[in-house]
Amino acid sequence: MARFIPCADEVGGLQRGKSPTAKLFQTFCEEGHYRGRTVPTGTRQGIYAVTPSGKLLASWNSRRPDYVAKQMAAALAKWDSMGGAERLPEEALVSGPRPEDHYPGDGLVLQVFSRDLPRKGGASCDDWRKDAWNIDHLWLSAEEARALAGGKLPDAASRRLVRLHGRDNVRGQSRTYPEKSIVEAALASAKTTADGGKTTLRLTGQGAVRQVGRWKINDRHDETAEHVRSFTGSMIGTAIWDGERFTRFDLAWVGERTGATQYNGRADDPGPAPMAVVFRLAPKDDRVAPSWFWDYGWR
Repeated sequence: MARFIPCADEVGGLQRGKSPTAKLFQTFCEEGHYRGRTVPTGTRQGIYAVTPSGKLLASWNSRRPDYVAKQMAAALAKWDSMGGAERLPEEALVSGPRPEDHYPGDGLVLQVFSRDLPRKGGASCDDWRKDAWNIDHLWLSAEEARALAGGKLPDAASRRLVRLHGRDNVRGQSRTYPEKSIVEAALASAKTTADGGKTTLRLTGQGAVRQVGRWKINDRHDETAEHVRSFTGSMIGTAIWDGERFTRFDLAWVGERTGATQYNGRADDPGPAPMAVVFRLAPKDDRVAPSWFWDYGWR
C-alpha cells in the first residue's frame, strides 16, 4: 500500500463525461476488465491501477482480499518494468469543472445516512442486507441555511431535500423522485433556548414522495413493469445556530417506504417497511458532493 496513492471518484461522470479527466479515464478503462463490453450496460466501475501518465497497470472489480493483493502485485511488477518517461505525463492534466467547485463553505454541509429500522417479524433476510446502510450528502447555501435558522427552510430547498433523499438507497442505488412525485415537503425550526449568542432550535417537518412508473426491479433479469415506490415520514431534530452558521445539526426523518427500483436490492422486499434517513453535520474536510448534485440546478 505504501507504493500506491488511493483515490475514489463517482464513476457516472467519468464514464460518460467530456472533461479531460473523464476522457483519460475512458482511455485506460477500455483496456481493463470491461474491455470490449457493450451488453448489458455501459458501466465501467471497478478498481484501476494506472500510472500518472494514464497507462493501465491492472484493473479488477472484486473485493476478495487475495485477488486484490494479486492484482496489486501484478500492477507493481508492471510499474517496475517501465521507464520514467512512460510513468509520467508530458504535461499536467487539467481536470475541468467538478461538482466540488460548488462546495458551500459558508452554507450548511450535511452527511445523510439511510438505513432500515426494526420491523415486526424481524429482518426480511439473514445476510449483509439486514444491517445495510448508505451515506450521501446534502448541501444548503448560506441563504437557505440562514432561512432555516430563522424559522423555515425555503420551499425549493425543502422539495429538493425530500425528492433527493426520500429515495430508498439503503441496500444500493435508486434514482431521485421527480418534482411531480412530491406529496409533502416542509422543514421548520423553533427557538427553544439562547445562550451567549448561540440559539438552540427544535427542528420539525414532514416529507412524503410517491411515484408510479415502469422500471426493472431486479438488476438485469426482468422486463419493465408498473411499480409504486414511496416514502412518507416525519422529521424531528435539534440544531444550534451561532448567528452565522450551524454548529450542531441532528435531524431524523422516520417513516414507511414501499416499492423497489433497479439496483436498490428490494426485489424481494418491497415493503411496506420502516426506514430512517438521518442528517448530521459533515466534518470540515468532507467535501464530497451530493450523489445527485446535477439535480440541484446550481451553476
